[in-house]
Amino acid sequence: MIEKIENKNILIMGFGVTGKAALKFLREFPCKIYIYDSNIDLQKLKIDDDFVIFKDEDLDKIDLIVKSPGIYPFHELLEKAREKNIEIISDIELSYRNLKTNNVVAVTGTNGKTTTTTIIGDILRRKAKTFVVGNIGKGILEITKEAKNDDYVVIEASSFQLEDTKFFKPHIAILTYVTSDHLDWHKTTENYVDAKFKIFTNQDKDDFAILNYEDKELAEKYNLKAVKYYFSMNKISEKGAFLENGKIYFNDGKDTEEVLEVKDIKIPGVHNIKNIMAAIIASKLLNIDTEIIRNSIISFTGVEHRIEFVRELEGVKYYNDSKGTNPDSTEVAVAAMDGDVVLIAGGYDKGADFDDLIEKSKDKLKNVILFGETAEKFSNSCKKSAVEFYIVKDLNKAVELAKKLSKDGDDVLLSPACASWDMYSDYEVRGRHFKDLVRELV
Repeated sequence: MIEKIENKNILIMGFGVTGKAALKFLREFPCKIYIYDSNIDLQKLKIDDDFVIFKDEDLDKIDLIVKSPGIYPFHELLEKAREKNIEIISDIELSYRNLKTNNVVAVTGTNGKTTTTTIIGDILRRKAKTFVVGNIGKGILEITKEAKNDDYVVIEASSFQLEDTKFFKPHIAILTYVTSDHLDWHKTTENYVDAKFKIFTNQDKDDFAILNYEDKELAEKYNLKAVKYYFSMNKISEKGAFLENGKIYFNDGKDTEEVLEVKDIKIPGVHNIKNIMAAIIASKLLNIDTEIIRNSIISFTGVEHRIEFVRELEGVKYYNDSKGTNPDSTEVAVAAMDGDVVLIAGGYDKGADFDDLIEKSKDKLKNVILFGETAEKFSNSCKKSAVEFYIVKDLNKAVELAKKLSKDGDDVLLSPACASWDMYSDYEVRGRHFKDLVRELV
């Protein structure tokens, strides 16, 4: 049974975007709010809301902690809270406990979350009021009170958020696919995969789980209770979506229906065909008309910072894939390019290994330009695969060098394979800086 939050002592841990949204949401309940953030002088903030600045001795008074995704899961304060059996939850858990609508679609995965979430949101908006939240658009707590019974809520959910869920139960849960990522955070691949699969934990036979067919064995290991649908680049007998003869089909277990032709899709890459198939399955399960689904997908031109075309100059195309924050994502982006690739990569070290990325992509890589914290580590992977590389001090120099190295027919791709936190506040700031630099080229 979900406990009510009235008359509780609640600690908001982290006072960034998520923390501020949590404070705004919680202030309408009769509860006492404490705030902790070691990176901000809370005393200097001009905030009208009433809250208590948390001190170590206050921990014994706390009933519930709302943890921002950016707080390290093994933070000393969280470890102490666990010893005292204090419940720790994420913003999506807090929101779920207070949402009126059951029309919740949640999307997670190592890559493909943003594109899949955005496409589903665009399709559902054509039928009813739809909120697209999570790591894109608004935070979920900003819309929790506003969402009505018949509205749709589509959530892009990170492993950080899912790890701190207890009752969260989306009617439709999607796992695009899962590989190693954020090992600096989760410590082991198993922990990371466990966090991703928490999206399915509370589902039952009345709910739906949508997965990549390549993850079928993994899904069976986790003993999912929801009705499973799969998407695949090959024809499959299971319920779901598949590709055959350049067309995407949907199979509901009884009938198979053609949805659209791949040639009508405007966003590049095999990975995006898979993302679209996942979105098709979710939409069909919500009884959206096929014509609405087709029209939405055909008109979709992509997501900012995800293999986003910036400009063409002297026959060279420039692409912004700043949201490519892990090696698998960058490998996919390189594969989606038409020409030889001048890759700009590097950034904050999440503990990833770059050997596979470079080895698998080497036939398409003309040069690799590296910057940021991982430049040296990345360069060692380039050496192993005999891929020519350059190390520069920042993104400005990387773009300058990329222009010199590229020629007519090449693609210049910013796809860092790393987070941005060594030099930028987030991947969006990094991506916009890249676009500004590219647009200034003459």
